[in-house]
This record gives sequence, structure tokens and C-alpha cells, in this order.
Amino acid sequence: MLINIPPTQKRRGQTVLNWITGLVSVLIISFFLYYIDAYSVNFPFQDDNTLLEHIYQIRKEQGWQYNLYQFFRPDNDHRIFVPRLISYLNYLATGHLNFKLFILIASFNLVLVTGFIYRLFRQLDLPFYYFLPIPFLIFQPQYHEVSIWALTGLQHITLLLLLSLCLILLQKPTGARIAVAVVLATLATFTHGNGILVFATGCFLLLLEKRYKTLIPWGFFMLAVLAFYLADYTPGSGVRSTITWSLLPAAFVARLGANFSVFPNVAIPASITWGTVICLLVLPAMTGYFFTSFKSRRPVDSFRNVLYSFFCFIFLTSALITVFRASSDLVLENRFKIYAALSSLLLYLFLLNSFPILRKSILVIFTGFAALIFVNAYALNTPEVAHKHSRLVADTYNWRQHQTELNNFSTIDNSLYFLVPAYQQGYWQVPDLIGDFDALLKTTLQQKNFQPYHFETKRYWYEENEHPQFSVETQSLPMGRQHLHDILMVVLYNEAQQRTYLTGTSPKFAGWRRFLTQGVYFHSSARAVLPLKAVLPGEYRLGCLLKKADGQLELMMTQQTVTL
Repeated sequence: MLINIPPTQKRRGQTVLNWITGLVSVLIISFFLYYIDAYSVNFPFQDDNTLLEHIYQIRKEQGWQYNLYQFFRPDNDHRIFVPRLISYLNYLATGHLNFKLFILIASFNLVLVTGFIYRLFRQLDLPFYYFLPIPFLIFQPQYHEVSIWALTGLQHITLLLLLSLCLILLQKPTGARIAVAVVLATLATFTHGNGILVFATGCFLLLLEKRYKTLIPWGFFMLAVLAFYLADYTPGSGVRSTITWSLLPAAFVARLGANFSVFPNVAIPASITWGTVICLLVLPAMTGYFFTSFKSRRPVDSFRNVLYSFFCFIFLTSALITVFRASSDLVLENRFKIYAALSSLLLYLFLLNSFPILRKSILVIFTGFAALIFVNAYALNTPEVAHKHSRLVADTYNWRQHQTELNNFSTIDNSLYFLVPAYQQGYWQVPDLIGDFDALLKTTLQQKNFQPYHFETKRYWYEENEHPQFSVETQSLPMGRQHLHDILMVVLYNEAQQRTYLTGTSPKFAGWRRFLTQGVYFHSSARAVLPLKAVLPGEYRLGCLLKKADGQLELMMTQQTVTL
């Protein structure tokens, strides 16, 4: 028996669902921004140092030609003009670089990219509650090496924003809009290594819309910019000299389907399967649509044109990464999972458009899928994010005390020539995040308040860089992390040299039962690893420092000493 729902009641139900979707979206985005703010530190991480090097070179005052070269010179695989420009403008405005600000700029850019996706969604003329799966897929930490890393955030997310703006401008090309789009695509090219693909994506869109006159100048500028990009280009350390060709197809689809890497036990096969599904559904339809666009006089379908163009960029990017980052193993790099998130949400929009009769089923299935990815992404990645955060906080102390870093030690030797002047001259200001620690440590040492607690320690070689490592581990710590924003660090104190180092610890998720019943997110175990070459030889007393979310410090120094 069919039940006829009155139109007024149906509209009221849609309004309620729309409000729920809006509220859930705001909560998801707000929590994501809080999460980024909580776990970001105004301290450079690895390649972030290149932004300080850029200011160091500019301050030499070698003339405009030298300065211009510094903006465009290759850095690893890329020419990072846009991140350098943003950092330089920050330097001009404040006199120093703020790495946390760069992370927040990238987060704001991600919100703008989501606005572009919403603009595309609006063309489907569907109720707002159909938008619900999209925030779940975007605003999660599966790609935290982009969202909580200054340089990569300014690269990948800014690039996506520039791509979005170019697609908008090229849909209704006038002379002025084409000129602006060329400038934006050029900026994208000098943002990250896959930036030139914005030009290629623009070509794809112009072909779909049969704007052949516009295609000629667009293609000319693409070739000119590419020639300039390749001049003086040298492959970076991430480019492999040998390629395992048999792995390329699996690596390509796995990167597209890497949303499923939130399930560690089946990460690779599930990612390959999901990426294959995306390709089998989208590529035939996209290819057929592209070739029939030359033969038919169909009306312009702006939704499918932009959707397929965005897919074109994702496919080309994944192919480029797969070839240039090929290795003997199938590795799903964290920073490239942002493209996997976009692949899944674009597939959702594709299915909504292609199968109107199944839209409600697609909504239900993708909402469940996206929510599952969202929850597991936070559960799986937050311990790693907290580990990195604690190491960076520890290194703010190590740098202020000793001008060294335990977290970035593998790269710091080649960077000291510009890091030390940057710190001394004030355009790199390292925050004092644990200011009361020295006084607390002094009191504890004077009182000889040493606890009979023992850590498991081990020395080993890290094969990737052949540096000797030292690990400190415990399965149960009385002062472990309780909440998301608690910071736990290992203390190493050398009494003879009056020298103290801090290093961050790697936590574990306490489990859903304990989290839901006790509100405790992290397990009481902890592990820290430090490169032995980063600390001066000597005898060190071990301890633990806990900085709680409210800023209070707890210190425990033990009776245990180790010789490094």
C-alpha cells in the first residue's frame, strides 16, 4: 500500500534535513579547524626550512635579479614560487615567519575549495541534505601531512584553489577572464610539481565546451610556462631512477582509492579495489563524453564539463605521482591522500548525476561510507598527529636551549648556516611553549625527587639514513596523556653538563570502549625515539614531562640513567 505524503509535510521534512545537514557540516568544519589549531606549532617541519632559507637569501641584498631567481629556483622536485611569496609577504608585514599562520591559511583555502565543490553540487538542483557526505570526506586528518604541515598545505591546497578558480573563469571566457586564468594557472605551476596540470585540465575543459579559439592562446601559454619551468630543472630526491612497471597500474588505482587506507589490515587491497571501482565507473563515461563532444551539437552541460575536468586533474596527478614516485613497494603517501578524498566525493557527485532514480540510495550509502571514513581517519591518524605535535613542541625547547632539533635532525646539518642567523636576527621566532619547565626541573633535582620507575631502552640502526637511534619505551605510565591536547615528552638530563633535551612520544589509541565510557583517548603506553648524533655524549637521567591541555606541567624524574 502506497502512502501519499502531503507536499507541505514533505517540504517540512526537507527543511529539517537541510538544517541538520547545515548543522552537521558546521560542526565537522569547526572541529577540523580546532583540530588543526590544536595540533599545529609555529615551528618548521622538515622542508618548511626552505622558507627560512628563502628569507636568508633575500636579505643578502644581491640585487633584483638574484632575488627573482630565489623565488623561482627549483626546490627538490618543484618550483615553489607561491609558498615563497606568501612567506615573504608575511615577513614584510611582521618581520618574521609564522608557520602556524601558513597552516591556517591552507585550512582557509580548503574551506574555499569546499565552496567550489558546493557550487558544483548546486547545479544538480538537489536538496541541501544531499551535500551531507562531502564534509565528512574532506575535513578529516587522513592527509594530515598536508593539513598540518605548512609548506605542503601551501602547495597542495593552494593548488586546488587555483584549479577551482581557473575552471570557473574558463567556463565563460572573455579576454579579461582568460588573462586572469592564465595568471592563476601559471601560479599553480609554480606552486607544486603537478601545477602544470592545471593548464592541461583547462585544455580538457575548453575542448569539452568547444572553445577552440580560446584553446589556442591557452595552449601557447601552457607550452611557454612549461618551457620556463623545465629550464634549469633537476629531479629531486623523491624521483626514482628505476621503475617497477608491473606495479604501476595497482599503484595508480590504489592512490585514487586510498580513502580505504583507514583500515590498516586491508589498506592496500581495499584501496586498489575502491580505486578500480572509481576508474571503471568514471573513465568509460568520461572518455565517451569527451569524444562525443566533437560530433554532436548538444547543449553545454556545465556540471559534467567541470566534474570531468576535475576528474581529469585527479587522474593526471595520480598518474604523475605514480610514475615519478614509483618504488619496489606499493606505498600510499599520506600527503597525496587529499586527492583520494576528492576522488571519492567526485564519484558521489557523478553517481548522483548519472543515476537519478537511485539518488536516495546513493545518499544513504555514501553518507554511511563517508562517516565511517571520517571516524576511522581520526581514530587511526590522531596518535601519529599527536606524536608529531609533541616532537615539534619538544624541539622548540631544544632549539631555544641548544640550537638543535631532534625531530628534524636528518636535515638540520645542511640547514644550520641559515637557521642560526634566522633565529639570531629575529625573522625566525621560536615560541616558548613550556616556559615553567626549567624551574620545575631545578626544584625536582634539588629535592632529589627521583621515582623508582624504569623505562625499556634500546639502541638500533635506522637503515633509511644509517643513523644510530635510541628508543625509550614504557607500556604503562602513571602520568600519560588523557585528552587530545595533552603533550607527553621524555626528558634527558645530563647533570655533569647541566644540559637537558626533550623529545616527543608516540601514543596509542586507548580503544573505543575506554574512549566512550571514560573519555580517555590515549593509552597509557608511550615510546620515544631520538637520533644519538643529535645529543652530546654523556650520562643522562630519564624522566617524563606532561603538559596538560590547560597548560599545567607535571614532571617525573626517575632513578634510571643511561649513557649515550
